[in-house]
Amino acid sequence: MSTAATTLLGLFLLADVVFVCGALVTLWPAVLATVEPGAEPTATARWSPFGLGDWSLTADTAMLLAVVVCSALGSFVHAATSFATYVGNRRLYASWLWWYLLRAGIGVALALLVYFLLRGGLFAGSSGAGATNPYGFSGIAGLCGLFSKQATDKLREICDTLLSTTGDGDRDRRDGLVAARNGDPGTS
Repeated sequence: MSTAATTLLGLFLLADVVFVCGALVTLWPAVLATVEPGAEPTATARWSPFGLGDWSLTADTAMLLAVVVCSALGSFVHAATSFATYVGNRRLYASWLWWYLLRAGIGVALALLVYFLLRGGLFAGSSGAGATNPYGFSGIAGLCGLFSKQATDKLREICDTLLSTTGDGDRDRRDGLVAARNGDPGTS
């Protein structure tokens, strides 16, 4: 990768961490105000990220935003560590540019899915976002961003185990489409 492209990518990563940390610092008081023990289930808090509007956040919205921001922070750590390593070793290739640009999006998407799974499975009987621990969920979101590759590999392993079949799927059902695809008219 050229020196100019490397510099631009490095500046992008620096801007990313400033934006993400700034969003987290301004968001956190709103998160705590809406999910603190004893808070009304309908409580809202004001949030003005970087002076761009004034948003009214419910507990659920504040938690979702905290998950997004913390997972982006974890993704930044992963991307910046990789960037520094490859630039330092003079092994940064242009073909990896999209990996760096998409890293935060991948981490955020994974963290949101994990958050929904945890909230839906572990807190199904609770009274909404007010019954959550914002520190725990934000930490898990950060780890999802940081270890998105390992997390997706582990989730694939779990799904392969939980959703595995012993038969041969469509062939065992004598599915007409599969039979026709194989040249056998099959039975209807």
